[in-house]
Amino acid sequence: MTLQPVLYSELTKIRSLRSLVWSLALAAVMLVGFGAFACGAYGEAQAANDEVFRPLVLGFWGLNFAQVALAVFAMLSLGGEYEKGTITTSLTAVPQRTHFYLGKLLATAGLSLAIALPAAPLTFFLTQGLLDEHGVSLGDPGAVRAVISLILYFPLLTLLCMGLAVMTRSLAATLGLFLPFLFLLSPLSMEVPSLWNVTQFLPDRAGLYAVMNVQPDPDVFYNPWLGPLIMAVWAAAAVLGGWHALRSRDA
Repeated sequence: MTLQPVLYSELTKIRSLRSLVWSLALAAVMLVGFGAFACGAYGEAQAANDEVFRPLVLGFWGLNFAQVALAVFAMLSLGGEYEKGTITTSLTAVPQRTHFYLGKLLATAGLSLAIALPAAPLTFFLTQGLLDEHGVSLGDPGAVRAVISLILYFPLLTLLCMGLAVMTRSLAATLGLFLPFLFLLSPLSMEVPSLWNVTQFLPDRAGLYAVMNVQPDPDVFYNPWLGPLIMAVWAAAAVLGGWHALRSRDA
Protein backbone atom coordinates (compact mmCIF):
# COMPACT_ATOMS: atom_id res chain seq x y z
CA MET A 1 0.00 0.00 0.00
CA THR A 2 1.31 3.43 -0.93
CA LEU A 3 1.28 6.42 1.40
CA GLN A 4 -1.44 8.37 -0.45
CA PRO A 5 -4.45 6.16 0.46
CA VAL A 6 -3.21 6.00 4.05
CA LEU A 7 -3.11 9.79 4.18
CA TYR A 8 -6.63 10.06 2.76
CA SER A 9 -7.84 7.49 5.26
CA GLU A 10 -6.37 9.41 8.18
CA LEU A 11 -7.89 12.68 6.98
CA THR A 12 -11.27 10.93 6.78
CA LYS A 13 -10.84 9.64 10.34
CA ILE A 14 -10.14 13.14 11.63
CA ARG A 15 -13.14 14.64 9.81
CA SER A 16 -15.42 11.94 11.21
CA LEU A 17 -14.44 12.50 14.85
CA ARG A 18 -16.04 15.63 16.26
CA SER A 19 -13.67 15.76 19.22
CA LEU A 20 -10.73 16.18 16.83
CA VAL A 21 -12.47 18.75 14.65
CA TRP A 22 -13.60 20.82 17.62
CA SER A 23 -10.26 20.73 19.43
CA LEU A 24 -8.45 21.95 16.31
CA ALA A 25 -11.04 24.66 15.68
CA LEU A 26 -10.88 25.67 19.34
CA ALA A 27 -7.12 26.19 19.08
CA ALA A 28 -7.62 28.74 16.30
CA VAL A 29 -10.51 30.46 18.09
CA MET A 30 -8.52 30.74 21.33
CA LEU A 31 -5.49 32.14 19.54
CA VAL A 32 -7.46 34.88 17.80
CA GLY A 33 -10.16 35.51 20.40
CA PHE A 34 -8.13 35.60 23.59
CA GLY A 35 -5.46 37.76 22.00
CA ALA A 36 -8.05 40.24 20.74
CA PHE A 37 -9.75 40.30 24.15
CA ALA A 38 -6.47 40.91 25.98
CA CYS A 39 -5.46 43.77 23.68
CA GLY A 40 -8.89 45.36 23.67
CA ALA A 41 -9.42 45.13 27.42
CA TYR A 42 -5.93 45.65 28.83
CA GLY A 43 -3.72 46.97 26.04
CA GLU A 44 -3.97 50.67 26.85
CA ALA A 45 -3.45 50.15 30.58
CA GLN A 46 -0.49 47.82 30.15
CA ALA A 47 1.20 50.09 27.63
CA ALA A 48 0.89 52.98 30.08
CA ASN A 49 2.03 51.05 33.16
CA ASP A 50 4.69 48.66 31.88
CA GLU A 51 8.25 49.92 31.90
CA VAL A 52 8.96 47.87 28.78
CA PHE A 53 5.76 47.09 26.88
CA ARG A 54 5.92 43.98 24.70
CA PRO A 55 2.99 44.12 22.28
CA LEU A 56 3.41 40.59 20.94
CA VAL A 57 3.23 39.05 24.41
CA LEU A 58 -0.22 40.56 24.80
CA GLY A 59 -1.26 40.06 21.19
CA PHE A 60 -0.32 36.37 21.15
CA TRP A 61 -1.52 35.75 24.72
CA GLY A 62 -4.11 33.34 23.36
CA LEU A 63 -1.35 30.93 22.33
CA ASN A 64 -0.97 29.92 25.98
CA PHE A 65 -4.47 28.41 25.78
CA ALA A 66 -4.53 27.46 22.11
CA GLN A 67 -1.53 25.16 22.58
CA VAL A 68 -3.51 23.08 25.07
CA ALA A 69 -6.34 22.52 22.58
CA LEU A 70 -3.73 21.76 19.93
CA ALA A 71 -1.96 19.26 22.18
CA VAL A 72 -5.28 17.53 22.89
CA PHE A 73 -5.99 17.37 19.14
CA ALA A 74 -2.61 15.78 18.44
CA MET A 75 -2.78 13.32 21.31
CA LEU A 76 -6.36 12.27 20.54
CA SER A 77 -5.55 11.63 16.89
CA LEU A 78 -3.03 8.92 17.75
CA GLY A 79 -3.30 8.26 21.48
CA GLY A 80 -7.05 7.82 21.05
CA GLU A 81 -6.39 4.73 18.92
CA TYR A 82 -4.58 3.11 21.82
CA GLU A 83 -7.23 4.24 24.29
CA LYS A 84 -10.12 2.79 22.24
CA GLY A 85 -8.23 -0.29 21.13
CA THR A 86 -8.59 0.55 17.43
CA ILE A 87 -4.83 0.61 16.89
CA THR A 88 -4.85 -3.14 16.16
CA THR A 89 -7.50 -2.71 13.48
CA SER A 90 -5.63 0.22 11.96
CA LEU A 91 -2.36 -1.70 11.80
CA THR A 92 -4.15 -4.69 10.29
CA ALA A 93 -5.52 -2.43 7.56
CA VAL A 94 -2.08 -0.84 7.07
CA PRO A 95 0.51 -3.49 7.95
CA GLN A 96 3.39 -1.21 6.95
CA ARG A 97 3.73 0.57 10.26
CA THR A 98 5.98 3.28 8.88
CA HIS A 99 3.32 4.17 6.30
CA PHE A 100 0.65 4.21 8.98
CA TYR A 101 2.75 6.46 11.20
CA LEU A 102 3.70 8.82 8.38
CA GLY A 103 0.08 9.07 7.29
CA LYS A 104 -0.96 10.00 10.82
CA LEU A 105 1.81 12.57 11.17
CA LEU A 106 1.20 14.19 7.79
CA ALA A 107 -2.57 14.37 8.21
CA THR A 108 -2.52 15.77 11.73
CA ALA A 109 0.43 18.14 11.40
CA GLY A 110 -0.80 19.21 7.97
CA LEU A 111 -4.18 20.22 9.38
CA SER A 112 -2.46 22.08 12.21
CA LEU A 113 -0.42 24.00 9.65
CA ALA A 114 -3.53 24.68 7.56
CA ILE A 115 -5.25 26.22 10.59
CA ALA A 116 -2.19 28.26 11.59
CA LEU A 117 -1.62 29.78 8.14
CA PRO A 118 -4.69 32.06 8.34
CA ALA A 119 -4.98 32.24 12.15
CA ALA A 120 -1.47 33.57 12.83
CA PRO A 121 -1.52 36.62 10.51
CA LEU A 122 -5.16 37.31 11.44
CA THR A 123 -4.21 37.37 15.12
CA PHE A 124 -1.25 39.63 14.43
CA PHE A 125 -3.14 42.22 12.40
CA LEU A 126 -6.21 42.19 14.66
CA THR A 127 -4.37 42.47 17.97
CA GLN A 128 -1.77 44.99 16.86
CA GLY A 129 -4.53 47.07 15.31
CA LEU A 130 -6.37 47.07 18.64
CA LEU A 131 -3.20 48.28 20.35
CA ASP A 132 -3.13 51.22 17.92
CA GLU A 133 0.05 53.29 18.36
CA HIS A 134 1.38 50.84 20.95
CA GLY A 135 1.36 47.93 18.51
CA VAL A 136 3.89 46.86 15.92
CA SER A 137 3.50 46.65 12.16
CA LEU A 138 4.58 43.83 9.89
CA GLY A 139 7.42 46.01 8.64
CA ASP A 140 8.97 46.38 12.10
CA PRO A 141 12.10 44.31 12.83
CA GLY A 142 11.20 40.88 14.15
CA ALA A 143 7.49 41.06 13.27
CA VAL A 144 7.61 38.77 10.23
CA ARG A 145 9.78 36.30 12.16
CA ALA A 146 7.23 36.26 14.99
CA VAL A 147 4.34 35.48 12.63
CA ILE A 148 6.30 32.77 10.81
CA SER A 149 7.34 31.25 14.15
CA LEU A 150 3.71 31.23 15.28
CA ILE A 151 2.69 29.41 12.10
CA LEU A 152 5.44 26.81 12.65
CA TYR A 153 4.58 26.43 16.34
CA PHE A 154 1.33 24.62 15.49
CA PRO A 155 2.67 21.70 13.41
CA LEU A 156 5.82 21.37 15.53
CA LEU A 157 3.83 21.05 18.75
CA THR A 158 1.53 18.59 17.01
CA LEU A 159 4.43 16.37 15.96
CA LEU A 160 5.96 16.53 19.44
CA CYS A 161 2.70 15.46 21.09
CA MET A 162 2.07 12.65 18.61
CA GLY A 163 5.51 11.21 19.17
CA LEU A 164 4.96 11.25 22.93
CA ALA A 165 1.55 9.60 22.52
CA VAL A 166 3.08 6.65 20.65
CA MET A 167 5.91 6.25 23.14
CA THR A 168 3.54 6.15 26.13
CA ARG A 169 0.80 4.24 24.25
CA SER A 170 -1.68 5.84 26.64
CA LEU A 171 -3.80 8.91 26.07
CA ALA A 172 -4.29 9.46 29.79
CA ALA A 173 -0.57 9.19 30.52
CA THR A 174 0.38 11.57 27.72
CA LEU A 175 -2.21 14.15 28.75
CA GLY A 176 -1.32 13.72 32.41
CA LEU A 177 2.37 14.30 31.77
CA PHE A 178 2.42 16.91 29.02
CA LEU A 179 -0.37 19.31 29.98
CA PRO A 180 0.96 19.95 33.51
CA PHE A 181 4.37 20.44 31.91
CA LEU A 182 2.98 23.13 29.58
CA PHE A 183 1.00 24.95 32.24
CA LEU A 184 3.01 24.43 35.43
CA LEU A 185 6.51 23.00 35.26
CA SER A 186 7.83 24.89 32.24
CA PRO A 187 6.52 28.36 33.25
CA LEU A 188 7.49 27.90 36.91
CA SER A 189 10.98 26.72 36.02
CA MET A 190 11.55 30.08 34.32
CA GLU A 191 11.30 31.71 37.75
CA VAL A 192 14.25 29.69 39.08
CA PRO A 193 17.47 31.51 38.04
CA SER A 194 19.65 28.45 38.51
CA LEU A 195 17.56 26.55 35.93
CA TRP A 196 17.37 29.32 33.34
CA ASN A 197 20.37 28.08 31.35
CA VAL A 198 18.52 24.80 30.78
CA THR A 199 14.85 25.79 30.62
CA GLN A 200 15.34 28.28 27.80
CA PHE A 201 16.04 25.28 25.56
CA LEU A 202 12.77 23.49 26.37
CA PRO A 203 10.55 23.14 23.28
CA ASP A 204 7.71 25.39 24.39
CA ARG A 205 10.07 28.04 25.80
CA ALA A 206 12.09 28.16 22.58
CA GLY A 207 8.97 28.39 20.46
CA LEU A 208 7.33 31.07 22.59
CA TYR A 209 10.55 33.10 22.68
CA ALA A 210 10.54 33.29 18.87
CA VAL A 211 6.83 34.12 18.75
CA MET A 212 6.52 36.75 21.45
CA ASN A 213 9.68 38.82 21.15
CA VAL A 214 10.31 41.45 18.52
CA GLN A 215 13.86 42.10 19.71
CA PRO A 216 16.34 39.48 21.00
CA ASP A 217 16.47 39.04 24.77
CA PRO A 218 20.03 39.54 26.10
CA ASP A 219 19.38 36.88 28.76
CA VAL A 220 18.71 34.21 26.12
CA PHE A 221 21.71 32.45 24.59
CA TYR A 222 20.32 32.19 21.06
CA ASN A 223 18.70 34.36 18.40
CA PRO A 224 14.87 34.21 18.20
CA TRP A 225 15.12 32.73 14.69
CA LEU A 226 16.63 29.61 16.29
CA GLY A 227 13.55 29.08 18.47
CA PRO A 228 11.60 27.09 15.85
CA LEU A 229 14.75 25.10 15.02
CA ILE A 230 15.20 24.09 18.67
CA MET A 231 11.54 23.15 18.83
CA ALA A 232 11.94 21.15 15.61
CA VAL A 233 14.82 19.17 17.14
CA TRP A 234 12.58 18.22 20.08
CA ALA A 235 9.75 17.32 17.71
CA ALA A 236 12.07 15.21 15.55
CA ALA A 237 13.35 13.35 18.62
CA ALA A 238 9.78 12.62 19.73
CA VAL A 239 8.75 11.49 16.24
CA LEU A 240 11.76 9.17 15.95
CA GLY A 241 11.10 7.82 19.44
CA GLY A 242 7.49 7.16 18.50
CA TRP A 243 8.53 5.47 15.25
CA HIS A 244 10.92 3.17 17.11
CA ALA A 245 8.25 2.33 19.70
CA LEU A 246 5.63 1.59 17.04
CA ARG A 247 7.96 -0.70 15.07
CA SER A 248 9.42 -2.57 18.05
CA ARG A 249 6.34 -3.16 20.21
CA ASP A 250 3.20 -5.19 19.71
CA ALA A 251 0.02 -3.16 19.20
